[in-house]
Amino acid sequence: MDKISFRRGALPLLCLAFLLAGCGKKTETAAPSSPSPSASGLLAKAAGATPAPPITGPVAPAVVTQDAGSITYYLHFPPNPVKRDDVVQFYCDISDAGVVEATYALVGKDEAFKAAVQSALDWGRFAPATVDGKAVAVYLGGTVIFAHDKGAPVIFVSLATHDRERVGKLANYIQPQLIGGLRQEVAKIIRQIPHNFPVAGIAQAVVQVDERGALTSASVVGENPKGSGLGDLLGAAIKGAQYTHAYQDGKPVAGAVDVVADFSKL
Repeated sequence: MDKISFRRGALPLLCLAFLLAGCGKKTETAAPSSPSPSASGLLAKAAGATPAPPITGPVAPAVVTQDAGSITYYLHFPPNPVKRDDVVQFYCDISDAGVVEATYALVGKDEAFKAAVQSALDWGRFAPATVDGKAVAVYLGGTVIFAHDKGAPVIFVSLATHDRERVGKLANYIQPQLIGGLRQEVAKIIRQIPHNFPVAGIAQAVVQVDERGALTSASVVGENPKGSGLGDLLGAAIKGAQYTHAYQDGKPVAGAVDVVADFSKL
């Protein structure tokens, strides 16, 4: 196996297009029925509620290290890949022990590279996020860049997906993370709606927060199946959540995070 180095450098960023309908296996399904009036009303009420206040105490995001046991320890180029270079985005819940509890999406063009990232997420760990010094679960997104620098294989891990320019420049930047994890926030909303509400499918949203971690905007950008109401459910969940602020060179800054929800795993 080639020796892999993890380093910074001016590496080209490959295409990071996210196709909502392309996530997961394609299956033929009947058109979903519209959410019941009672479910729609509850979701509208939840989505219109006042956003959760920002965390006031010291906050630190989950991070990637190069220690033994880290996800970087388990990352490697796949054997005999069709492509020599690739980019894979991942979206997952991390426990307060830094373990990946659920991977909601892997976005990339080559299945071999996606499998390599999933294996690292399954076996490796993150340094967990903390609030007031106590470890907490979070939802986060990240980008793994597989590339070659002067012929040598290089892997770079960025805890950012939405700001592609920063990812492409390998900036010292960490995008916001959803405190408590996505599963926890979605469960709060599901408990308020009828049990016959459809909860199988995928939805995606974009959350923006200021330098304190306070929510400034939350917009749903798609759902599959279309018209299922899953976008409304995700929108209500993310509005009630709290977030870490983004970090640029270790300093608090405003930022945005893509939130991808595969409801079959929630």
